[in-house]
Amino acid sequence: MENENNKGTPPAWRQVMWTKHRNIRSILFSTYSFIIVIVFTVLVAWFYLWASDLLRKNATDTLESMGQSMQDNIDSEFHKLNDVSLNVMYSNLVKNHFQSYLSLTTNSGAKQRENVSATSAEKSVQNAKELTDILTAAIGPSRPVEQLYLYDFKSKVYGNGFDNGERSYVPQDKPWFNTVINNAAGKYIALPVPDEEMSRFISSQEKQFSISLFRLFYDNYNTPMGIIEVKQYFNRIFKSAIDFTERNPYQAKVLVYNNANEIIYPTNADKERYLPYMQYKGADGTAKDQIFYNQDTGEKALLSLHYSDFTGLSTVIIVSESKLLSPLFTFAKRTVLVALVILLLAILLSFLAAKRITMPIQKIHRSMRTMRLEDLGSERVAVPQLNSGLNELDQLYWSFMKMSTRLKQSMDELLMSQHQELQAKLIALQTQMNPHFLYNTLTTIQVMAQENMNAEIVAMTENMSDFLRYFSADGSLVALKEEVLHTRKYLEINQIRFGRKLHFEFDIDEQLTELRIPKLIIQPLVENALKFATKHQPPWTIHVRGTISGNHWQVEVADTGEGFSEESLHVLHGKIKEIDKTNVLPLLQLNGMGLLNIYIRMKLMYGNDTIFRIVNDGQGATVMIGGTLSQGGINEHHGHGGTAVS
Repeated sequence: MENENNKGTPPAWRQVMWTKHRNIRSILFSTYSFIIVIVFTVLVAWFYLWASDLLRKNATDTLESMGQSMQDNIDSEFHKLNDVSLNVMYSNLVKNHFQSYLSLTTNSGAKQRENVSATSAEKSVQNAKELTDILTAAIGPSRPVEQLYLYDFKSKVYGNGFDNGERSYVPQDKPWFNTVINNAAGKYIALPVPDEEMSRFISSQEKQFSISLFRLFYDNYNTPMGIIEVKQYFNRIFKSAIDFTERNPYQAKVLVYNNANEIIYPTNADKERYLPYMQYKGADGTAKDQIFYNQDTGEKALLSLHYSDFTGLSTVIIVSESKLLSPLFTFAKRTVLVALVILLLAILLSFLAAKRITMPIQKIHRSMRTMRLEDLGSERVAVPQLNSGLNELDQLYWSFMKMSTRLKQSMDELLMSQHQELQAKLIALQTQMNPHFLYNTLTTIQVMAQENMNAEIVAMTENMSDFLRYFSADGSLVALKEEVLHTRKYLEINQIRFGRKLHFEFDIDEQLTELRIPKLIIQPLVENALKFATKHQPPWTIHVRGTISGNHWQVEVADTGEGFSEESLHVLHGKIKEIDKTNVLPLLQLNGMGLLNIYIRMKLMYGNDTIFRIVNDGQGATVMIGGTLSQGGINEHHGHGGTAVS
């Protein structure tokens, strides 16, 4: 039965149960909440992935359409240039007048040197006028191109458009001259260049670029007689690309390049930066869409590439994936906010449902708390009805009240076996040993055997043999000198293992050598000190000191480790205070000789006269144990004073 002085205070085991275990309400609430969070997260994630794929597909289709339209517009502009060049090339009038113009120009220069009459010069002017009219007709009334030039292979060029008339040129100064001469198969599209002459006809103060299409000009006998250049404003040819770059909502970039990986648009593009994007054209020149990872910027981009067989130009639209999905990110943020509100409401409902289930259980708990041990099985105590509205809980409560009758009988039998149980605990606690010590020692012997360290193996096996013989010997009490001797052997075994890293010393009062103490009570303290000391850099020092103070003996084991943590000390002192308060020893710990086990053994032998202290001194930790100097080292009269624990 509980002590009368402890009425109104929950027993210690109850407090332990409350702190170690969660209640049903929290379990139900956490379970419901976990299910809601998982289901909701899966749905939101699935919706986000679905919307992301849909947006990416729509964006890909849009970019595909825009890229194709842009490529068609560029091709259309180049078709205009090509049509004009073909009109000129296949016009017999242009051929005849250009031949006449070239011959008259040459003859005119010779006759001027001979001071002949001006009749030939008048014919040259008349022929140039007719050539102008024919070229104007070849260009067409809608003027799809801005300028047309006819070059001979020597030094003369005749223009029609904003620049009319004859002028001279040096073929070697034209970067396109040799390329056009060697490209007898067809047209040649030159790179865009700044054009000061064409800039004069534009109101904008920005320097204008032009782009030209060249073609060889043949006579009626299919012999090259000159070069045709058809010129157009760069901004007009690439107007669709310029408009898209300026107005698209994704800040996309447009790149146009030829088969030689020369960038046509934009004119100020850095080739080194855009070179990776130009690697995505297939060997057959087919267009394709790709997800591209830019190693320089570290972001992904969507590429839409289109290739033109007519011009040999590739058009690439480059869109940053983050910009492309920015509407989705905005939508996701709003969705998350709404989802959190819904989630909080769902969790609140789960809390209410858990409370609805656990309220009757709390009523059962209150009924149990008011029940006294002497009332168990008593017929004069009326059993209250629960009436919780939940059949299972009502049946549980009724079964518990019936169980109280049988519990009363079991309590009597339990009290009778308490003394035998304490004795069994004492014997079992003495026979514990940490198997890791044996494993480590055998491993060390194996390593030393491989190194042919025979002397060390002999010393270690002898110490190990003595230690095991001491451990397995009968009897629960030994002289302190025997415990110290075998503790020293334990340290010597470890010193062979660790070498000069380990130092130890013993300082035992000679009056304590014959004192009878519990067996294996000092060695576990040394083992514990060694365990924590070796977690740091060597050297490791362990000091064992035995003293007498008044009618008490005391043994201290000090190490140079980091000391005990505040948390571990708090837990250990809490358990010791619980044992002192309830006089109930905890269940036997079979997983090692812990400090709590040592305290339990000392408590069984010395009762409330037990000395048990743990001190952190800043340079390690010190554990002190001790008891009274009564005959045989056993306190025959367990006092009622407080145990010395700090």
